[in-house]
Amino acid sequence: MLKTLFYLLLIIQSSIYSINYVFAKTTFKGGIITSSKSLPTSKPKIRKDLIFDLNKFDDSHLDKIITKKEAIRLERRIGIGAPVDRIKLHMGKTRRQAINDIVLNLNKYKDDIIWPLWTKEAIPTSFMQSAIKAHRINCDDQSFLLSLKTTWLEKLVSSKTPQYERLAIFWLNHFSVNFNMYKQKHSFFTHLKIIRDNSNKNFLSLLENILKDPAMIVYLNNEKSIAQNPNENLAREFFELFSLGEGNYTENDIKNFARYLSGNSINHITEQYKLYRYKQSTETYTAFGKKYKNDEEFFKILINHPSFGEFIALKFYQEYVDLKKPKPQDLSFLVSYFRKHDFQISEMLKGVLMLESFWSNKLSLVKSPLDLFYGTARTLNVSGKDVKSHYSLIELMETTGQKLFNPPNIAGWPVGKDWLSGQKLSLRINSISNSFSNIFNKEKKDMDTKLFEDEQSDKYNNDLKNFFDKTSKDQFAVETILLGYIPNDFATREHAYIKTYFYNVKFMGKKWKGINISFGTDKNRRSEWKALNKFTFYDGYSYPNIITNWNRSWFSDYRATRGISSSFPSGPKIDRFQQQSNQSQKLLYHLLLSMEHVLEKDKYYTRLQTNPSAKTFLSERVNEVKKILNYDSKKQTTKIYSYPANSYNLSQNDNGFKCGIERYGLNYNEIHKIKTFDTHFDNKKINDINLKLSDMLLPDLDLDFKNEDYLKVLNHEGYQLK
Repeated sequence: MLKTLFYLLLIIQSSIYSINYVFAKTTFKGGIITSSKSLPTSKPKIRKDLIFDLNKFDDSHLDKIITKKEAIRLERRIGIGAPVDRIKLHMGKTRRQAINDIVLNLNKYKDDIIWPLWTKEAIPTSFMQSAIKAHRINCDDQSFLLSLKTTWLEKLVSSKTPQYERLAIFWLNHFSVNFNMYKQKHSFFTHLKIIRDNSNKNFLSLLENILKDPAMIVYLNNEKSIAQNPNENLAREFFELFSLGEGNYTENDIKNFARYLSGNSINHITEQYKLYRYKQSTETYTAFGKKYKNDEEFFKILINHPSFGEFIALKFYQEYVDLKKPKPQDLSFLVSYFRKHDFQISEMLKGVLMLESFWSNKLSLVKSPLDLFYGTARTLNVSGKDVKSHYSLIELMETTGQKLFNPPNIAGWPVGKDWLSGQKLSLRINSISNSFSNIFNKEKKDMDTKLFEDEQSDKYNNDLKNFFDKTSKDQFAVETILLGYIPNDFATREHAYIKTYFYNVKFMGKKWKGINISFGTDKNRRSEWKALNKFTFYDGYSYPNIITNWNRSWFSDYRATRGISSSFPSGPKIDRFQQQSNQSQKLLYHLLLSMEHVLEKDKYYTRLQTNPSAKTFLSERVNEVKKILNYDSKKQTTKIYSYPANSYNLSQNDNGFKCGIERYGLNYNEIHKIKTFDTHFDNKKINDINLKLSDMLLPDLDLDFKNEDYLKVLNHEGYQLK
């Protein structure tokens, strides 16, 4: 009896230690964090200054006929540049007619941008980035990013609905994410798609989508959040930079919302949004003195905040009208108009265009580098002497301070006069005049030849397809296996493990995009409660999941997700493995069994080759699985398609793992090509409507330069304004 009691106390003591060590402050009940509490919040003050009687709005000025110069100024502000065909659309109409047409076409527009093939076909590689680096594989994420950038910019210069492109750029800056800060190309593509899919829809829907935007979640570290220890970045920026603006919320509003958002995370293989309910709290929270427990209730509270609409109205005004703050009546009109139209983005734009100040304010906005260089190229429909490709225009933008997908911080790019500070103004003037110094040159500019042959990428992909097509249902097939961290003191370490990444797996008629699992041992652990040889897996690190039963899982504060570990392929604590489904058990066996290929080709796995203890451990575990499965050496149970090797150290019959852009039919030069522009400017286009280049480029300065003297216009300081 005393002996039983002694062991019972040991178990309790061990459990308490485990909870304190692994969970930190996190306590579970039925898989949901329950101990976090909502903090008190208060109702905000009424904002009578933002209430406007829309019946008293004077719109009589909208019946004025638009002049040529007004048509140019209108187009320069609602779109990118002012091409002749767009100027013609507005001339002769009343302001009201032009606004109605702009908004009608904006509402009708459905984004038809054609994204690169890899966005559909490529499997993300970021989950095994450390192994890619260790194996010295070049996946060239910057080229993938460049393909997204030039796809966006090519659509911008070719669009017949430039008011949509202007809004897309506006929202891209408003919901700012820096790709280089975290380098997940698939989640960043999803971010761009969320922006473009919602640019002409509803502001509230856009806000809701941003909370599930995988790029925003990772950029603001929300994947590391749990209700007991929430990361406040996403909640804070949501209030301060996305919806309400500084001063219209309290710290408690932020803390409560951060806890509410703690389950919003990603699957680390797919880089896509995933809700982890066990990271959330069951509590009902409060914002601005009212309770909410779901998105619908929260957003209802948000839109009824007296200041909601003011922040975005100010940003729209400073984007389209003037860098200075609007008159109080203009601001109250915009907020009231937006509210009346349920914050439809096209109506938000319409309200701004209806303001008399939109039509009367001249040279009150500073062009961003994108506006300056791409706007000029689009106005002239010409690439210019030194602007042969998107590469040239992008370089001009970045040299003068605007990195399209890498803004300096979450607040976005500089604004207004910040674009002209220091040496930027002289650099802009010199760059614009030098780049477009010979627009009348009719010499054809050809792109360089391709750097890669398509046949190379086709061979890899076709052979890979045949590889999987010839895989029987009971065979385990994987495109490649990479190894991550292996401790040098593997033989003596208390917890020694081999971090393993499986990329593109097929087994039992099912496919997994990726699996990150560790095989290890705790045989040197002093405690008698050892798993001995084991596997360790964390939720969200496979797709689809390889674990079907999370009973007796634990929580990792470091990864902010639950983990599970079991003796494997045999041992004293095998029950967590045995509680899995038959399919999961078979998969786990074959994951370990497939490591035989790694052992056979250890020259491609330097970390394993130079670690005899780890190699011996792995070999013993593979042999153990063979005995358990009654392995038939005549039968090919597992197979691998490629190895982490370059051509210089690749054996004749082995494939090297390919993950760069050439695998998806792209090459560096092709990415940069501008398909829209002519090679020279056609004077006839403007002669037909009695315009001069000086009118198109500087409509508000009344300069009377000959077209041949357009460089004087380009050199003029006023060209930086619109």
